[in-house]
Amino acid sequence: MKTSTPDTRTLLLQAALACFADHGFDGTSIRMIAQKAQRPLSLLSHYFGNKEDLYLEVFKYLYENFYQKRLDDLEPAEPRVLRDRDEAMTVLREQIHQLYQLTVQKYLSDDPLREASARLWLREVRAPRAILVPLLKKASQPRTELLRQAIQILRPELGPGEVNFVGASLTGQVACHGLMHGYNQLLWGAQEFPGSTTQACELLVDLWLQGLLNCPVPHA
Repeated sequence: MKTSTPDTRTLLLQAALACFADHGFDGTSIRMIAQKAQRPLSLLSHYFGNKEDLYLEVFKYLYENFYQKRLDDLEPAEPRVLRDRDEAMTVLREQIHQLYQLTVQKYLSDDPLREASARLWLREVRAPRAILVPLLKKASQPRTELLRQAIQILRPELGPGEVNFVGASLTGQVACHGLMHGYNQLLWGAQEFPGSTTQACELLVDLWLQGLLNCPVPHA
């Protein structure tokens, strides 16, 4: 979070994020958010319209501020096309590093809304609300398409459903490792973990390329 005082719209978004994380969409009222923000109820309608539109704006705020993704920049003019196995393995390594670093950095952040944003995100990944589906697809599609291409090149014998399952398993495992960083260290001992997130990512790369994808690992 920035140290400067947020503008009114941002303040309302932050209050909504905290309320939705604590009480869920159905358990949160517009009045509750206004009270949390200590602002007039009419301002929420002025800036966001209804509760569903506000919920969508909260998730845009999450992506663009916490995860540092400008949603307008996510669709390149020409999608990247992978050419061979070496490029596919490079993409797998890049995506594992990016996703793991992103989730771990969020855990280690001292942002006061860190826990609330994590709880709100976990609420939605179980069963996304219809209003969020276009946003979630837009934010995830570039990574999904690159991984799908990489897996198809590395395991050409897999059918489309199997490719999708492997890709979902990869992103789920890597993201879960990052989100459960503190819990994992509690269970297994912080001193026994790799000394850096880069080392941890390389172990995940080894697991996927050598084990599940049955490929030799070209170390960077």
